[in-house]
Amino acid sequence: MAHQTSAIRAATRLGAGGIGTALLFTARRTGYLNRLMSYFAFRKALGRDGRRRAWVALGAQIDDTAVIGPRVAMRNPAQVKVGAGSKLGGRIWIDSWGEVTIGSNVLMTGDIDLLSTQHAIDDPLLKGQRRTITIGDYAWLPLKIIVLPGVSIGNYAVIGTGSVVSQDVPDYGVAVGNPAKVVRERARIEYTYVPSRTARV
Repeated sequence: MAHQTSAIRAATRLGAGGIGTALLFTARRTGYLNRLMSYFAFRKALGRDGRRRAWVALGAQIDDTAVIGPRVAMRNPAQVKVGAGSKLGGRIWIDSWGEVTIGSNVLMTGDIDLLSTQHAIDDPLLKGQRRTITIGDYAWLPLKIIVLPGVSIGNYAVIGTGSVVSQDVPDYGVAVGNPAKVVRERARIEYTYVPSRTARV
């Protein structure tokens, strides 16, 4: 524990610049990487590229052009995939006991929970159930959103702020509320934005 705390303090003092590579190397060599990635200060100190490489080292499949912010945390990185051009910023908790797949050019702004596990409430042992979450290309999840186990959010879909998504959302669907319901369809045009190009995380 003392080694972990020292690494985090050093990282905070020195900043994210070139120290990220050294921190990642040291954390991997000492076997502390998985534990250290649970600390915001360490993730921030790694810097943008260092964070992506650290999550990949722990088994995540993250495209080189995707951006993962320092407040993004993953329970089981080996179950997570993030496509090209996507940006995950702000506080995002990926509870990835089940597979979580995030497509290309997805924008997730923050205060979001992706929950891939639930318990069978009628099971005498409250057995856990792992279910896949899929978020399609060009989807937009802004703020304060919960995505429940087994949900698929389609390509180009938008989820309204404050929504709890318990059912699938189709391509181009705009879903809002608790539980989220599709209220309209997004314009069927050629979207070309790449969220990671404007990232400041």
